[in-house]
Parts: sequence; C-alpha cells; structure tokens
Amino acid sequence: MPEKKPMRLHFIPVRYKRKVALPAKLVERLPRRIILFTAIQYHDQLAGWKAALEAAGKEVHTFRPKHSVVEGHLLGCGIEHWDVDADCFLFVGDGLFHPKALVIRNDLPVWRYDPKTEEYGVMDDKDIALAKKKQKGALTRFYASKKIGVLVTTKYGQQRLRMALKLREKFPDKEFTFLLFDTLDWNGLEDFPFLECFVNTMCPRIGLDDTNKLTKPVLDIGELGEEW
Repeated sequence: MPEKKPMRLHFIPVRYKRKVALPAKLVERLPRRIILFTAIQYHDQLAGWKAALEAAGKEVHTFRPKHSVVEGHLLGCGIEHWDVDADCFLFVGDGLFHPKALVIRNDLPVWRYDPKTEEYGVMDDKDIALAKKKQKGALTRFYASKKIGVLVTTKYGQQRLRMALKLREKFPDKEFTFLLFDTLDWNGLEDFPFLECFVNTMCPRIGLDDTNKLTKPVLDIGELGEEW
C-alpha cells in the first residue's frame, strides 16, 4: 500500500449561547474544595463559574485532561485519576456520558449541574459501579487465560496498534490474536470461540459502557499498565 498522508482535520466548537449561572442553592451545598469541568459547548462560561464559586468561598481547581485541548474541558474518554487534595468534582453540562469519565478512576463524589434541565445533584451511577466490578473480573480472567483477542480500530485518534503489539512482549506466555476493525462489530467477535477474553485498545469507554454486548470479558488495556 502506498504511504498516505493523514487527513487534515479542523475542529469547530459549537457554543451554547444561553447564559448559564450556577444556582445559589447548589453553590451553598457544594463542598469547599472543587475540581471543575465542563463540556466544550459551555467552556467559554467556565471562567465565570469559577469566579462565582471562589467569591462564595470555594477553592476551585481546573485541569486539562490529556485528550482535551483546553483547561477544564472534559471528554467522555477523559478517564484519568486526579491526585488532587479536593472534596468533589463539579461537572456543568447536559447528559451523563461526560461526568461518568470522572467516576471510573476516582473516589471523589461527582456533582453535576445540567443547564438545560436546571437539575443538580451527586451522581449515583450503579452502571459504572457494575462496570468497574466487571473490569476487575476481566483482569483476573486475562491472567488466567492463554488465548487473548485484542481489539484494534483503524479510526483516526483511536488507533493504537503499536500499543497493542507490545502485549506480545509484555506477556510472552500468551497467544494474541489481533482483530482490526473500522467500526467494532460485537456480533463478529462470536466468530472467534477459541478466544478466552478480549483486550480493548480502542475508545476506553468500550469496555465499560458495552460490557453487556459480549459474553466474554473485555479488559481495557489501561488496566494492564498502558496509558491511553
């Protein structure tokens, strides 16, 4: 195959135009030390929320996750452990997909405020708790298995073939079958009955949000010491 240059990409953030103010009752109930995140469409208002929280006596931290381009912007794949002396996370944005990323590798409570519904509260996500439990079970199954399937995508930004191939060096006692997709077909994995479990090198949310789509364990490569 001739070498091809990667496609040029241009990202245009779409902004939420309505002014968003944090409810006074929410600010009052929040703990003192806060890690603040939001989605990209609200990001231009983040500085105002930070100032309002600090004016109310809160200590507010903002950080740039490794997959984000600006500080305080959280992606659904922003699964990181934040080793910060804080009491809680506060995510301002609609939906549960983004703030779930904070729950996976952190023990701090996650407060969320939805500007569209104007609802707020602490996340109580039983699905993520179950997914965490499944990941622990998948890790145990991985070490006990001989034949492993490795899920690899060709999608830009999610393709980690080099990382996947390192598994052969790291675990020479195991047999790895590398399965290359554009879009993952869960049903297609049933065509490999000899594989005992799978390692996901694609989007880190696949092994957490889609564990009910396959009867065999799916382990994220991040659980094996590799950084997404």
